[in-house]
Amino acid sequence: MSLQFLSQCLEAYYGKKTIILIDEYDVPLENAYLRGFYQQMADFVCSFFEAALKTNSSLEFAVVTGCLRVSKESIFTGLNNLKIISILNEKYDEYFGFTEKEVQKICEDFQLFDKYNIFRDWYNGYIFGRANVYNPWSVIQFMDDLQENPNCFPRSYWANTSSNSIVRKLIERADDSIKGEIEHLIDGRTIEKPIYEDITYDEIYSTMDNIWNFMFFTGYFRKVEERIDNNDIRWITMCLPNREVRYIFREKVMTWFQEKMQEKDLTNLYTAFVNKKCETLEKELSEIMFETISSMDENESYYHGLVAGLLSPMKGYRTKSNREAGKGRSDLFIKPVSRRKQAFVVEFKVAKRPRELEKKAEEALKQIQDRQYAAELLDDGYEYVGRYGIAFCGKDCLVKFQE
Repeated sequence: MSLQFLSQCLEAYYGKKTIILIDEYDVPLENAYLRGFYQQMADFVCSFFEAALKTNSSLEFAVVTGCLRVSKESIFTGLNNLKIISILNEKYDEYFGFTEKEVQKICEDFQLFDKYNIFRDWYNGYIFGRANVYNPWSVIQFMDDLQENPNCFPRSYWANTSSNSIVRKLIERADDSIKGEIEHLIDGRTIEKPIYEDITYDEIYSTMDNIWNFMFFTGYFRKVEERIDNNDIRWITMCLPNREVRYIFREKVMTWFQEKMQEKDLTNLYTAFVNKKCETLEKELSEIMFETISSMDENESYYHGLVAGLLSPMKGYRTKSNREAGKGRSDLFIKPVSRRKQAFVVEFKVAKRPRELEKKAEEALKQIQDRQYAAELLDDGYEYVGRYGIAFCGKDCLVKFQE
């Protein structure tokens, strides 16, 4: 009864009915769901809101904000005259974030208009109703950092927010189809999903479509177009809106996939690597890549990070990345703790077509030889140094070994 009582006190003092603003009403529900006491929280919030918003004679009106539409949520079943405004509505669409003119004005006010293109590339791109808006939190944070250092680089200020736990749930439940859709998004392509505006937290994980829904309404995607099918279901074609969200998908999501991989038994991978079983190593790496996600613009750094992350936990060996050696910079050193065992230099190459894999693997071995990458290991007391040339093309790989 606390909000109702406060409203009555304010009306008695000021002679006016009160306006109640409740921000992020669904955060307690999300936390309760993730921690296993959703129904208890829903029951509490239901009675809390009914007293404040339905049976409150001192109320003028109320505004309640949250990520999920409220019409099916049980906590609102007792309320009357609800007006639902989502990011798909045109009314108030510009107020879900900063408009382009507002961000330009911010840059002018701080005399940093030369940074405007960075704001646009990183934090723009959300379509709410018909308005194109920027992420206000990230705009404010980046401008604040620029006050301290005008040459600082933009970053993903949104990457560690609580809603990312939903993205992680998506990864945990991802099958081959979902992984393919995530790869499409990272590559700058679109996916199409049915949109239901009235799901609840209790229903988010019941189907994968509901998780995509939640992510759409919490701002992970930009609406490209929409249609209504013959069953009156609304379909939204969506993509990643900007570099900030792409970073979340590319870095955070890929990291979570790699963590899933490290939970696997990698004994066969390690045994094949140490015993120089190239075909087995190819098979193990390919299977792992089919279970993770990748991107059309994969480069050496992607594969480098993947393999380094997989080999780092190998007992009895230390993995060193990008060490200065010989006449250049090797990709990986795999050094046994005992110098009586064989150490390894690994060089990666990326092929544009599968038929080029063998040629690229040979190029990697030749680069190790020509640039004397093994010199540091030999100088460090390792008598036996093996050389791996590994070529990748998408989720295929070819491994060559040379003593």
